[in-house]
Amino acid sequence: AGAQAGVPGGRGAKVVDPRLQEIYNGERKLGDRNSVLRGIKPTDFSHIRKTAESFLGRNRSRTHPQTKSGAAGSSHKHPVGGPGPSAGLSRKGGSSSSRPDPIILLSPSASSLIRMSNVKSFLQDGVFVPPDHPTLAMSTSSNLLSISRPLRGANDPSTSTSASTKPPTSASSGSGRKPTRFILVDSTANFRPDYWNRVVAVFTTGQTWQFKSYKWTSPPELFKHATGVYVGWRGEEVPREVRSWGRGVQSFAVDRWDEKGGGLNGAG
Repeated sequence: AGAQAGVPGGRGAKVVDPRLQEIYNGERKLGDRNSVLRGIKPTDFSHIRKTAESFLGRNRSRTHPQTKSGAAGSSHKHPVGGPGPSAGLSRKGGSSSSRPDPIILLSPSASSLIRMSNVKSFLQDGVFVPPDHPTLAMSTSSNLLSISRPLRGANDPSTSTSASTKPPTSASSGSGRKPTRFILVDSTANFRPDYWNRVVAVFTTGQTWQFKSYKWTSPPELFKHATGVYVGWRGEEVPREVRSWGRGVQSFAVDRWDEKGGGLNGAG
């Protein structure tokens, strides 16, 4: 489309045809591979960094075994592979003659109203806070928690029908009774076979995929060995699946969060 013009003492210079040059002038440069990959605005990846930190923290716990407090010269060894996220499950509360701490399993479902972020305030303080509330942001990365609650006895006056339906706090309930330490986890990935004998309660949303990794994958069989707990919004119907599991699952209702009133609404 172009022509060559001679240049004395050198190679011919390329002369662009005027019509071709007019076409070139009408073109709009879209960019090369570098400019295309460059975004038009900065992207915030801080949420990915937070997720990565939670996984890195778990890996550090495996590479740096925790030293168990006790008598000097103790030679206690962790299971092969080092302590995982559920290393605290093997601890015993109180003296060496006491029973292992009972375990409460939470549902890992994102739709669950009770998760690792808010379960401690719910069970220990009797206060329901939405699991994604900003005030709980610092505790969402933990995958193992513990609470201490005094157990009610058969002759305990607080078990009478006139007692408040709001869960008692650890400070107000059972003065004089020795508190029991409970382990709270939302995964059975690090469970040993003997841990299942310590499971006393299972929080569920009615989704059966939660039980695929359990020792008892059938809900009716599972809730023969541990109490099922379903927590839903007050005024909403309990899922049909939960109702079909019978008296092995106890259902509780919580009021929706009231930001103005502080949301101090317990279970009923």
